Amino acid sequence: MGSSDFYIDYNIEVSDVGDEFKRETEQRLRELASSHSDMIGAAVSLEKIADTQTYDVYRVRIVVHKRPQDIAVTKQDSDPMVTLRDALDVLEEQVRASREKLAQQDPHRDSQIESVYYDLSAEEIYATYAKGWQPEDVLRMDHTEIASRLMVEQGPTQDAADFAADQILLVAERINNQEG
Repeated sequence: MGSSDFYIDYNIEVSDVGDEFKRETEQRLRELASSHSDMIGAAVSLEKIADTQTYDVYRVRIVVHKRPQDIAVTKQDSDPMVTLRDALDVLEEQVRASREKLAQQDPHRDSQIESVYYDLSAEEIYATYAKGWQPEDVLRMDHTEIASRLMVEQGPTQDAADFAADQILLVAERINNQEG
């Protein structure tokens, strides 16, 4: 993703914070988003939540708009820059952990899905995965369209979806020939 595609909205309710706050925020968030397409933007807020004669407390909240799920971090400290850096450190760790989790495929899940498809008869596949589809509608779809729809709706691997699409087309033809 190009850095110009990544946006950052600010809500800074502290007047005496310098340009360094925005500079560091932008640098670190854009770096986190670079070479990835999962982050589309962020919202950053800074507010003073305690204002006394002896100390101040600042809260930084960062929400990263990220697929498949947004990530939010809130930190508090007496120094706005320390608060920002703490929030960014935690956010970077959570984004990386989220990416690693998504990158790890569950091999058992794929084999379970495939065995379900391959262990069923053509009629069972049609009854289970083309439930509610009319045979004439199925016959108007091509193999790729059926396989894609199955992958989106049911989540099988490409091979299992191709196999199921073949079986669904066979059963739809049989039903259509029996009715016609």
